Amino acid sequence: MRQSLFGVYHPSHKLALLLGDVASIALAFYLATHFRLGVSPDFLSLEYIGLNIIIISCLFLGNGYTSGVLGRAPRLPLNTLFIILASVVPSTLFIYLLGPERFTALFGRGVFPFAMVVLGFLGVASRYVLNLLFRGTRKVRKILVLGSVKAQTRFNQSISAMQLHMDIVHTQELSNNITPHNVDAIVITPDHSPSKIEQQSLISYRLAGTPIFSLSDFFESFSFIVPVQEINNDWFIRAEGFTMLHSSVAVRVKRACDIGVAFTLLILTAPLMLLTAVLIKIVSRGPVLFSQTRVGIEGKPFTLYKFRTMRIGAENSGAQWASNNDSRIFPLGHFLRKSRIDELPQCWNILRGEMSIVGPRPERPEFTSMLTKEIPYYDLRNVVKPGLTGWAQVSYPYGASTEDALRKLQFDLYYIKNYSLLLDLNILLRTVLVTLKRQGR
Repeated sequence: MRQSLFGVYHPSHKLALLLGDVASIALAFYLATHFRLGVSPDFLSLEYIGLNIIIISCLFLGNGYTSGVLGRAPRLPLNTLFIILASVVPSTLFIYLLGPERFTALFGRGVFPFAMVVLGFLGVASRYVLNLLFRGTRKVRKILVLGSVKAQTRFNQSISAMQLHMDIVHTQELSNNITPHNVDAIVITPDHSPSKIEQQSLISYRLAGTPIFSLSDFFESFSFIVPVQEINNDWFIRAEGFTMLHSSVAVRVKRACDIGVAFTLLILTAPLMLLTAVLIKIVSRGPVLFSQTRVGIEGKPFTLYKFRTMRIGAENSGAQWASNNDSRIFPLGHFLRKSRIDELPQCWNILRGEMSIVGPRPERPEFTSMLTKEIPYYDLRNVVKPGLTGWAQVSYPYGASTEDALRKLQFDLYYIKNYSLLLDLNILLRTVLVTLKRQGR
C-alpha cells in the first residue's frame, strides 16, 4: 500500500472545507428546488437539516476532511465525488423514513437526484480551489535520505526541479542523533543496502509511524512520475501495478469508453470542425487535413489525422520538433493548437482502434527511433495505445528536446503503471482546464 506524506494544515483550513461543503449543499438544493419546483428550499426543514448531517458525516467517514485532501495532489479530488454519491444510499433511506409525501416530493419531481449530481461537482470544485489557496501554507516536511553521495545529489536535483518544499537531511548511515521523532519520512536510495543495525533502526521508525520509501516510490507518490534514472529491470519485475496490461476487462471497458467519447465528440463538434475547415481554406492554400505517420501500440505505424496548422512545405528540410512561436505555423494555426481544435480529427483514429482517448502522445517514427537509443525504457510507452490526451500532456509543458522527452516518458510510465478509469477521468477534466486556459502547444 502506498504511503502518503502531505503537508499539515491549520485546523482553520479544515474548517474552510467544512464550510465549503455546507455552502455547496445549500447551493445544490437551491438550484435543484428552484429548477424543478420553481420555489426556494426550506433550509430549516427536518429533511434539509437531516440530509446535511448525513452528507457531512459521509464525507467525514470517507476522510474528506483529512490534511491529505488539501495536499499536493496531481488529481482533482474526485474521491469527494464518489463519497457524495455513496451518501445517496443513507440519504434515500432517511427520506423514505420521513414518509411517502416527502419521498414523492423529493424523488418524484427529481429534486434530490438533481441536487446530488450538482453537489458532487461543487464538492470537487471547492476542494480544488482550496488546494490552490492553501498550497503554499503547508508545513515543510523533513526527509531523511539514506544512501550514497551520488544518489543524494540526484535526489536534490530532482527535488529542486519539481519544486517540492522539503527539508532534506542526508546521511550514508543511520546514527543515534536521528530519531523517529525528528524526521517525517525516510527515503532509501537503490544503491544502499541497510546493515543489520540499520534494519533494526528502520523497523523502529516504521513502528513509530514514520513512512519509509524507496527512491522510486517516493517520486511516484509525490511527483506522480516513474523516475527512469532510478529503476532497473528488477524494478519492473517486482513493481505493483500495470493492471491495464494483463486485464482483458480493463481493456474492453477502456475501448467502450473510447468509442463512446469519440463518437460523442464528433457529433457535438461537427459544426465547429466544419467552420474550422472553411477558415483553413480561406487563410492558407493547401489541404484542410494533415496526415502523418505515427507510432502506435506495439510499435505499429498508423496514419494520424489533424487539421493542418502549418504552411505547405514546412518540413522540406526534414523532420523537426515544433517549438513555441514556430514560424512554420500560420496565425489561425496557433489558435487551433492552443485550443486543441486541431486534434479533433483524431477521433476518427480512435474509432478505428488506432488510438485511445487517454494515453501517451503518439510520436513520429523518426523521433521514436532516436529516443529509444538515448532514453532507457522509452519503447515501453508503446505497450498501450497512444492517446488524444494523456497524463504527460496535462502535467508537463510541450517540449522539443531529448530532455523533455525523458521528462514526459516518466509521466507516461506513471500512467501505464497506475491506470484506472478514475485516473482517465482526472486527465479528461484536467484537459478541459488546459483547453479553457488555452495552454495547448
